[in-house]
Parts: sequence; structure tokens; C-alpha cells
Amino acid sequence: KEVVIFPGENPAHRIINKVVENRNKNNPEKLSSFSYTSYNKMIFTANIDSLKKDTIVMDTVFMKAKSVLDKQYLFLMESIIERKFLYPDKNNEKLIVSKISGFKDPLFALLVTQMQSFSFYNEIIHIGDKNYINPISKGSTEKYFFLIEDTLVERNDSIFVISYRPRKNKNFDGLKGVLYIHTNQYAIQNVIAEPFYQEQAGIAIKIQQKYELIDKKQWFPVQLNSDFTFLNVSLNKIKVIGQGRSYLHNIKIDPELDKKDFSTVEIQLNNKQNGYNDTLWNIYRMDSLTEKDKRTYSVVASIGKVHNFDRIIKTSEALILGKIPIKFIDIDLNKIIHFNDYEGFRLGIGLSSNEKISRHVKVSGYFAYGFADKDYKYGTDVSYAFINKHDISLGVSCFDDVIESGEINFYEKQGFLSDDFFRRYMIIRMDKTLKTKTYIRFTLLKYLKTEISLSQTEKLVTNNYSYGITQNDISILFNEFNFTEIGIGLSYSFKEKYIQTLRYKLSTGTKYPILWFNYIKGLNNLLKGEYAYNRYEIKLKKSFFFKNIGTSSVQIQGGYIDGDLPYCNLFNGIGSYRQFTISAPNSFETMRMNEFLSNRYAAIFYTHSFGKLLFRLNKFSPEIAVATNACIGNLNNSEKHFNIDFKTLQKGYIESGVLINKIVDAGFYGLGVGAFYRLGSYSFSSFKDNIAYKFSLSINM
Repeated sequence: KEVVIFPGENPAHRIINKVVENRNKNNPEKLSSFSYTSYNKMIFTANIDSLKKDTIVMDTVFMKAKSVLDKQYLFLMESIIERKFLYPDKNNEKLIVSKISGFKDPLFALLVTQMQSFSFYNEIIHIGDKNYINPISKGSTEKYFFLIEDTLVERNDSIFVISYRPRKNKNFDGLKGVLYIHTNQYAIQNVIAEPFYQEQAGIAIKIQQKYELIDKKQWFPVQLNSDFTFLNVSLNKIKVIGQGRSYLHNIKIDPELDKKDFSTVEIQLNNKQNGYNDTLWNIYRMDSLTEKDKRTYSVVASIGKVHNFDRIIKTSEALILGKIPIKFIDIDLNKIIHFNDYEGFRLGIGLSSNEKISRHVKVSGYFAYGFADKDYKYGTDVSYAFINKHDISLGVSCFDDVIESGEINFYEKQGFLSDDFFRRYMIIRMDKTLKTKTYIRFTLLKYLKTEISLSQTEKLVTNNYSYGITQNDISILFNEFNFTEIGIGLSYSFKEKYIQTLRYKLSTGTKYPILWFNYIKGLNNLLKGEYAYNRYEIKLKKSFFFKNIGTSSVQIQGGYIDGDLPYCNLFNGIGSYRQFTISAPNSFETMRMNEFLSNRYAAIFYTHSFGKLLFRLNKFSPEIAVATNACIGNLNNSEKHFNIDFKTLQKGYIESGVLINKIVDAGFYGLGVGAFYRLGSYSFSSFKDNIAYKFSLSINM
């Protein structure tokens, strides 16, 4: 039998180390600037070979599917995108034109360029929505096994063909594939890569990148391919597959670009889609459209018109923004149904005008009913927006609703998947609140979102609680309170980027910490105001990715109030305890609701996810996470709160837990279980009382 003998020292390592040494020199994203125009094409079809012809029935299905797919694709789209890049991270991608079978909205045209990292030289490679350790990163020879498969000769240079895969007994998120290394600058000429551990749900992706030496000085990508299979999507048991191709033209190395030409909008969609300008398409298309391409556009366009395919785009945006547009009205998904222990099931409707009525004026309102408290709630908001780079808007809002007593609220949008989403289900103490507010909102320094407001609030407690004050040796108890407040709310996301769609500006996030700050000044003897105080709140949030051990998420927050206030305007403990319930990130999972009360506090929430690095099997690979949360605080007017039980936090609260996420991985979401245990001075004598069992819900975006 054939025997393969390896030398003591792997000769491929010398080549790989040379590639790593020259990584920054060959990385196009280390250039001072570049620009190019790309022609992008993506098709979706079905893999006929995946259908097993075991029976006559299967043969019939096979023949019918084959007859259709021989004539057309399931879906086809093309786009031309102009990109400009200025070191280190200023980027602009502008959609010049697109053509999408069955759709008018061009949002899907961005899909091809977002499937993989543009350059294969970074420490971490992005494929789909996953991160993988690059086989040509520092220390990769300790993690990857490399093998020289062939050596090619091109003029006076050599091209080494090297296969790679993770070493045995090395558990990390790695790739497998082939590298073509050119000895001219030891640069990548071609690379093929796919995840070594393919997901059991979602999408299986394989990528390829081809590089050429531009102007005889810089290796640069000229073609990017993505091939993927939808593991959970099939047509009569035939797997759906996709093929994306990007061809780069007009590549310019170190062009003169001005910083002023870049903004926080990184990707722009063109409102005027000139999809049938054949002259423009013919310049950039690699080949003319085939009869199969033309038939796909024709047939799918007819189907899309009948079934309103653009509704898919609207639904995608709706899930992100929490809105469903119907002509000139947006339906607010956040207002339709809720549940908490005070209101029970809450049903309602929220409506707002959209840009079809006016780009400047926006009118919104909502109405709701709680089945447990048997009460109606409503609210309205009217604003005027000035269309400029500072996003200035003026508005007035009013609502008659219930609000969590002692809530902690920062100037940020609360959507479907916000940190507070799951905790809201467990709220048990709320105050009836009538609030009127005038505000101005704007953006400063590119990234600082600001709201300045003046508000008047009336609150009525819904339990037996009373707040007591002493006047002339007489104690007076109150359960109704009036507040007049001047406030400023800040949210700072340094270098946050956006996608500008036809209707909305969607955030793509930032890799830097996000900071929130609130300052509220309470005024007495003005607009019914009864309390004078200063309220300060701050929150800092950041995630850190470590290529060998996973991702850590940290949130630090705190607050301070310098005056005497009733329970409703102090800080509750951010508890989210039930003996068994869903895990609520950035809350205290073992702390009872309203167990603690403070006028000053500091808290930290820390979670580290190992992903699949600790445990990986072929068909069962849950993700392990550990968490520790801690808080300390105090209350300066404990003696003024009557008919209510609470504790203070001066001894310090601490809990730790373990989550086993994605035990069930359904692609779009994953389900898991876990437990948290209460430690320290506030722990109970009984093990049963200290532990909280949780199940976790993970959304894969």
C-alpha cells in the first residue's frame, strides 16, 4: 500500500511564516486608500443531485424539477457598486444600479458583497455571520496542519499550492481549503475556504478569492466567489443553493480621497434604479445575459408582481425597526402585544405616519388595554425633523400609561431584542403615569445622539405604598406625586456605521464601547413640580472577541440621586428572578423583583461565551457561557417609605451562573438551559432559594 512520509519539519511552515510576515504589506486594507467598481451577480437554484431517486414518485418530482431548472433559476440579481476606502476605517459603498428578479426594492443587492471578508489577510475571517481564525494569522502553524500539494512555475516565480485544515485535537472555529502562494512578495494569489465544522442548521458556505498584482506593486482581489447551501430550505426535498460572484474593475491604488467625502453612512442604496440601461450593464458584465438569465428575470418578475415579493424586504426592515409599513402608515410591532405580571396580557395598536405623507412631520399614537389591571392606556407624539447632517428634530409627546416603579431607563431605542425585552415580562409593580414632554433631538460630533427635554409627570401608586414627610412635627403620607424635570440624554457610539436604505437608516453597530449618560434636574414650584433633585445615570457596554477563547460581554452602569424622592423615582435592583424562567441579559437573575431600593448604586454584568470551543460533536455542539453579576448601593431616606418591604445594597450583591446555549439550534434561533446561584451577604440559607433555573433564547441575525 502507498505510504506517505512527512519530514521532521514541515516545509509548508516556512512558506506560511513568510506569508504572515508580509501580511500587512499585501493586505489591501492597509493601503492609504483604494477605490474600485464591482459587478456582482447572485443566483439561487436547486441542487438536483441532492434528490435521491428511490421511487417512481421521486423520479416524477426529479423530472419536473429538472425541466424547470434547466430553463431558469429560482432567483437572479445583479448590481454595480462603487467603493471607496480611506485608511484606517473610512469606507463608502454606493449602489449605482441593480436588477433583481421579482423585486423593485434594491436592498437584496447588498447580499453578495456582505457574505465574506473583503481581504483574506485579517486575523479573523468573516464568512456569513460567523468568525473564523485565519490560517495565515500569527501562530496559525500551531493550530492548522499545512501540506504542500503542488508547486507551479510562472515565469521566474513559483506558486505553492498548500492545503490546510485544523490540527487533530484542536477545537477552535477554523477553516479548511487551499492556498495558492505566489513567491513575488509571498502573497495570496488564490484561496479557497470553508468552515471545517459545518453548522447543522442555517447555511453552509464556501468562498474563493482571486488576487492579481495591480500596477506591478500591490496584490489586490479581482474576484470574490461565495457558494452556499441552505440546510433548512428545500423544494420537494431538493436543497436550495446559491452562487455569488463579484468582479472588481477600475481598481485604483492610493487615489486622492478626502475625509469629507465619507460619513457615518457606509452603504448607500440609490433611489433611482436605472435597471434597464444596457449600456452601463454591458460595460461591467463579464458576459452577456444568457437565455436562462433572461427567462429568470421575466418569469420571476411576473410572479413577484402577483405575490408582491417586495413585501419580503418590508418584512425584513420591519423586524429590524419594529415597524410594518402599509401605504402611508407604519404599524408599530412593539405596541401590539405584551405581557407582564401587573397588566397581564396587554393588547394594543400603534400607528405612525411615514415619509409618504411627509419626510419632515411625523405623527404617531398608540392605544392599549391590560387584561389584569383592567385599564386603558394611550399616548401620542408629534415631531418635526430638519433633514441635515445633525438629524435635528423638535417634538411634543404625551401619554397616560403605567411605568415600572423605580425603573432605570436610558436614551436608547427599545426594540424586540433589547436587553430589557425579556425582563419586562416579570415586572410586578407599576405606577399610573400621566406625562407630557417637549424635546429637541440632534446628533453632535457625528456619533453623539442627544435629547434635551422639559417634562411634567403625575404618578399614582397602584399598591399600598406611601411616602412620608415631616412638617411641623406632623408626618404626612402621600401616594400621588408630581415631577417637573429638565433632562438631557446622551448616547455615544464612536464610529457607528449605517446602511441607508430607500426608507430608513439602519445601524450596523460599532466595534467600540457604547456610552449612555442621563442628567435630570427636578424642579419644585414649577408646573406642579414638588421635588428638587439632581439625577445622574451612566452606562457603558462593550464586547471583546478573543480568537482562542470566545467572546466576553461587559456592561457597567450606575446612578446617583442627591435629593429625597419617593420609591417611584428611585432605582430598583434590576432583578429578574423566577424559579424557572427565561434568562434576561444584563439583569440580576436571582434577585427578586423590587427586592432592593437605592438612591445610588453601581453594577457590573459580565458574560463570557466560549461558543463551541469547550464542547463539539458532529450533531450536538451547544455553546457554553459563564456569567457573574455584582452590584453595590445605598439609600439615604429609608425611613420615609411605608407599607413596602425592601433591602439596601450596601453589603454588595453577587451572583454567578452557567448557560448551555443552543442545545436546540434551529438556524434562526437556538434554545438552551442554565442556572444562576446567589452568593455573598444577601444569599439565603436554603440552596433552593438561592438558585434560579433559566432557559435561554439565542437569535441568529
